[in-house]
Amino acid sequence: MPEIMPENIDVLELWNDVDTQWRAGGMGIVGLDYREVRTRAKELDIELSVCVWRKIKMLEGKILTKSDED
Repeated sequence: MPEIMPENIDVLELWNDVDTQWRAGGMGIVGLDYREVRTRAKELDIELSVCVWRKIKMLEGKILTKSDED
């Protein structure tokens, strides 16, 4: 496993905790449940800075793109 850069540890911890919290519709998954992302971040004492949000949304986008390809 590659080494995780210190500035990404909070993002990885939050992602691992919310990566099952997807909103779905008739066409499949449509995105993360942001309410759950905020709730879990608060419970994990992770600040949802602009940087953290961008990284979470980037990971979300990768999953959604992969989902569209399948």
